[in-house]
Amino acid sequence: MTYKAEAPSKRTDQIGSKPKRFWKIVEIKAEGAGFGVTLDGRPVKTPKGEALSLPNFALAALVGREWEAVEETVDFTAMPLTRLGFAALDHMKSGLEAALAEAARFTETDLVCYPSDYPQALIAREQAAWGPVIDWLNSELGLMFVQQTSLMARGQPDETIDGVKAILTEASVYARAGLMAAIPLLGSVALALALYKGRLSAEEAFAASRVGETFQKETWGEDAEVQQREASLRRDLASLDVWFRAL
Repeated sequence: MTYKAEAPSKRTDQIGSKPKRFWKIVEIKAEGAGFGVTLDGRPVKTPKGEALSLPNFALAALVGREWEAVEETVDFTAMPLTRLGFAALDHMKSGLEAALAEAARFTETDLVCYPSDYPQALIAREQAAWGPVIDWLNSELGLMFVQQTSLMARGQPDETIDGVKAILTEASVYARAGLMAAIPLLGSVALALALYKGRLSAEEAFAASRVGETFQKETWGEDAEVQQREASLRRDLASLDVWFRAL
């Protein structure tokens, strides 16, 4: 399953009354093999009731800062790393098969595999943005993403689908949560993997996922609604970059 790292759907949020801040002290504490975040000694829990545990102190400290930054009420939309932690524990531990099926579906329709056929200027931009990523995936990860350049779509090789599934299966639940959040944002397994592995920065992944839209914007002008969506996408990708680098 893809996961948007959405805010917990608690009733208090649905009616517009967000949980109030009750704590004074945020601490990071070792919990088993991981690190938890406590609020006045009480552990932060996921929407499903599990104590939030992060794989290392550095990531737990980043999540802890989000809780320290809370003012009067808890706004989970401003806490992307906390939401990724929730997603890892609540959705990725038992959702592997669903995640693999979703990733396979996205691989078959991957953005970078469907280049434009007109105009030449756009074709050149897509190739400049996507070609090096496709080459890197092949050389570094052994994944051959085939671009569809004819009316008869050939699909992706079985080995590519299996390779994507293997990466997700071997990834920790934390890495998998990040990947399953990045894939729908970018419309691309290829770009999500490049962001995860550090081949692309957040801004580079954003630009690669918006080649066509940027070209259209330069031709027809900017749209306020699109600008707002792009700003949100930039923030989400920047958070994912921080998440991946801290794992």
